Amino acid sequence: MIDVNIYRYNPETDKFPYMQTYKIKQPKTDIMVLELLNILKEEDSSISYRRSCREGVCGSCSMNIDGINTLACIKPMKDVKGEIIIYPLPHMKVIKDLVPDLSIAYKQLESIKPWLQKENSNLKPQKEESKQSSQQRSQLDGLWECVLCFCCTTSC
Repeated sequence: MIDVNIYRYNPETDKFPYMQTYKIKQPKTDIMVLELLNILKEEDSSISYRRSCREGVCGSCSMNIDGINTLACIKPMKDVKGEIIIYPLPHMKVIKDLVPDLSIAYKQLESIKPWLQKENSNLKPQKEESKQSSQQRSQLDGLWECVLCFCCTTSC
């Protein structure tokens, strides 16, 4: 048996957040923490968390697992030593359990315009695509891979 400690908070019914411990059988194969949460949800349907792609490309299952902000869908249980402790992303208002309110983060993101812009903004829209060389494209490496999980911004 393994212990899974999950941050619980429902603002409609709870005065304060609390940790709830679940005991589950050790899975026979290594699974991701998100799959573990799915198993727990079958036992306790009141647990709230985000999930979508299960592939590490949407960022919706971001949470703090054993003190590290990460995506639950790509965090193997074998990488967690001892009991599993799961919190929502830090420094954000919690909507319920492991679901943070991302509205402020999205407003901040929009304010910095994190998308490609032409150097001369006075240019009229073109009717054809703007072609780029391989060298120009390589300048974007490391800048476009973000999946908007907010793990990095909530670490500070």
